[in-house]
Amino acid sequence: MLKNKSIFIGGIWHETNTFSNKKTYIKDFKSYQWLENKNLIKQSNNTNTEIGGFLDIFDQKGFKVVPSLFAAAVPSGIVTKKTFLKIVKKLISYLNRDQIDGVALALHGALVVENIGLPEYFLINEIKKKLKKNIPIVATFDLHANLSFELFQICDMLIGYDTFPHIDMRNRGNEAALHLCEIIKSRKRPEKYFNKLPILTVPQMQSTNESPMKEIMKSVFNSEQKNEISSISVSPGFPYSDIKDLGLTVIGYGSKLNVLIRECDKLTDQIMLNKKKFTPQILTINDLQTELLNFKKLKKPIIITDPSDNVGGGALGNNTEILEILLKNKLSGTIVIWAPYLKEKIYKGNFFDDYIVSSFPNKGTKLIKIKGNIIFNQLNFSYNRDGLYMTGQRVNMGNVLVIKTKFNLKIILTENRVMPFDDKHIKVFGIDPINEDIIVTKSGSAWKIGFGEIAKTVLNIDTDGICSSNVKKIIYSNKYIKKYWPLNE
Repeated sequence: MLKNKSIFIGGIWHETNTFSNKKTYIKDFKSYQWLENKNLIKQSNNTNTEIGGFLDIFDQKGFKVVPSLFAAAVPSGIVTKKTFLKIVKKLISYLNRDQIDGVALALHGALVVENIGLPEYFLINEIKKKLKKNIPIVATFDLHANLSFELFQICDMLIGYDTFPHIDMRNRGNEAALHLCEIIKSRKRPEKYFNKLPILTVPQMQSTNESPMKEIMKSVFNSEQKNEISSISVSPGFPYSDIKDLGLTVIGYGSKLNVLIRECDKLTDQIMLNKKKFTPQILTINDLQTELLNFKKLKKPIIITDPSDNVGGGALGNNTEILEILLKNKLSGTIVIWAPYLKEKIYKGNFFDDYIVSSFPNKGTKLIKIKGNIIFNQLNFSYNRDGLYMTGQRVNMGNVLVIKTKFNLKIILTENRVMPFDDKHIKVFGIDPINEDIIVTKSGSAWKIGFGEIAKTVLNIDTDGICSSNVKKIIYSNKYIKKYWPLNE
């Protein structure tokens, strides 16, 4: 019954930080991930991605896959309307209504587009316009999705990640594809549950290996053991978007609505009762200076996280507040700084004696003088991820310059913004993380995939970035959001 069925696949992935001044254009998608037509299948096969997961199942079932476009950009500011409409037009250009039996999409869920509300809903609505009636649509979404009720309604099923840092994308692609196959076979849609909770959480408190998400996900998995439950997902959300659909979301699917409601309501009660466990423990820059006075006594490697300048959350990744402390105290280690000016400026010779530029949201730009040996200098440098997160993905770092000071501080300057989803982004320069005294990561929790196992001391610092760990510092325009925890305390 399932033979000779055709499944349309594609998607769009972007975590939009509306507090960033760096708008996102078509070039940002094309420079990061633009997998189109047959290349979508070729580049996604056997990868730890949702598309890779889709392909596993559809290949097993003997389905014909109709590839379209998967476009992704490094998290940044709002996506321009022109860019988004180009992506939508290109994606649906591969859609033939008479050949499609189902649709599987990989969506992030935190996309914001200028002058287009609910962009993921907009995309799916455009797809539905070109389909026959009652063609099922299933989509995956990131654990940081800001899910709208409209998106929930228009999709037959939404399957969210179970892990953060995200290591289960392929598995969730498998799961979504299997549910789509079942809907096509049975011609029955599951019962649905949606609940938006008035809670704002920050990335460093969303790790599913730590409290409170660890206990929440355990409850999810227990509920999913019941025969009447098909899937339950919890999305803590992404607080750095000034939109109405912020908040933690619980969605679920199953064969019996009363059982589904009971299990999901128990989960939401658990979350509300334990919401204060989402409160982050953070240090100020002054606290960091105090901690580093005991540098020799601290166990190494020391991981200093800068979640406020989290590249994976849309920040620029060029804040130098922590770098200045390392330079002042002549401390050894490694730090990555975004340096877009490397595209225009060519460095020759073996010694660096120049300024690097940092941008601060409320203080403008700042120049930092650096002296040291140039130990790596290459144009258009890239590598393939080999860790658990986005395995096999090509990372284009652009032009790269690595400077080593006399006191063994390695400053990695990259033309393109780099998300620290693995340790290879420093290993490729001959830097062994286990031997480093300090590693600075521009990350909330994703750094744990690359460095979590070796970290002996972890210092979480709240710098002057747009992804602050303290959501009370964020100014939201929506008065309704101001009633959310912890803003209402």
